[in-house]
Amino acid sequence: MRVHGIAYLQGHFPRRQKPTATNRTVVPSASCLWLLLLSAIFVAGGVAADALGKRSVFYVKLNTTEKTYKASDEKPTLWSKEQDAPRIRPHFSLAKTSHFLFDLNRYRCEVASAGNGTAAVPLVSADCRNRTALFRAKIIGELSRRLKEPVPASGQYQVRYSRPFQQRPLGTGQCRLRQANVRVLSWKEPPFAWNELGTYLPVTPLFDPDTATNRSCVIVASAGSLKRSRLGPFIDGHDIVMRFNHAPTEGFEADVGAKTTIRVLNSQVVTKPEYRLLTAPLFRNVTIAAWDPGKFDQPLSEWLANPDFNLFENFKKFRSQYRDANFHIIDPRSIWRAWTALQDLTPFPIRQNPPTSGFIGLGLLLPVCRYIDIVEYIPSTRMNGLCHYYDEELNLGCTFGAWHPLAAEKLLVFQMNAASDYTVFQQGTVRIYSDTLDQC
Repeated sequence: MRVHGIAYLQGHFPRRQKPTATNRTVVPSASCLWLLLLSAIFVAGGVAADALGKRSVFYVKLNTTEKTYKASDEKPTLWSKEQDAPRIRPHFSLAKTSHFLFDLNRYRCEVASAGNGTAAVPLVSADCRNRTALFRAKIIGELSRRLKEPVPASGQYQVRYSRPFQQRPLGTGQCRLRQANVRVLSWKEPPFAWNELGTYLPVTPLFDPDTATNRSCVIVASAGSLKRSRLGPFIDGHDIVMRFNHAPTEGFEADVGAKTTIRVLNSQVVTKPEYRLLTAPLFRNVTIAAWDPGKFDQPLSEWLANPDFNLFENFKKFRSQYRDANFHIIDPRSIWRAWTALQDLTPFPIRQNPPTSGFIGLGLLLPVCRYIDIVEYIPSTRMNGLCHYYDEELNLGCTFGAWHPLAAEKLLVFQMNAASDYTVFQQGTVRIYSDTLDQC
């Protein structure tokens, strides 16, 4: 095992003793001095090489007496005791090949505002612009690096995509995602016009058509960086507030707001008893859009017979128990159309797993919103390593992606963004305008 620096030398070359009656000073020969010099060069070279391999470790300052990470390519494992861990300080392992140093305090900055309320304009100093630019380079660089990592072939969803790069459709991300037509199932369409499930699908649309395309919308990610964000009033000021799965608002209103218009639920949340779909208050009096991915290009009849998670039973129970509930199921074919749109607009192969609920939600909102703000989807300088604002799970896979094609999603969203770098990386908000869709 390599021991670094002076410890190595002390272990192999004893300290020189003081001369005594029984011990006399021995002057090392030239050959001994030469061997000592070579050993020092060897050790220094080893340290330099080791430092080179580790200099890009992603590091967020945490209390190391509480939690220390074990390196992992997917979901980091917490050591219960610091002495069990292989490193002195916590490190987030983002890949097997490279990491990068990250002291978030270097990049944070606050600015004064000119104006009042929503009309306030941040006065960004040159120093703050520089800090923000450095942070942007770090985040976009890491997302790009993650995107370029080799993607393992996934047979689970039987994805078939072979379009050459030079034949990919042109256009903005808004247009391409709008063309994917992310939508909910309709009771009027086969096979639901004649099967039992169709009798449970709601007659009311997902969104009120009377105010279509003229609303302000916000997508509230569940990211841990929402902690202490104080974005609650900003979020509640939107016409439509979209949240995900079982993310709570009670007790977190200052940071995430209290208003919920629609929740997008994955089929595990609908199915598993620990999420209490039928009894939890946060699923009441809101619109729900649930999704299960099915297979790529799978006919609806096959998906109905064999979903990833059988959400249909709890869906029917919920609709029977709450007859006025506006509970919809997203068309799984449109989820894979959104995945295809993402791959069309990405110059590298992406993970052959379904997109995130956030990306699916963006596809649902594009046709009905004047603009869409997405909160803490692209990491801001509040990034703290937490997966969610409402629990203590530490997992940077939630930020940069481990299973979903999350890096590709975030880079595409950043391309669609119209907000300033300060708004994105310091305040944590991306803005996407939908009025450009008229040009599609």
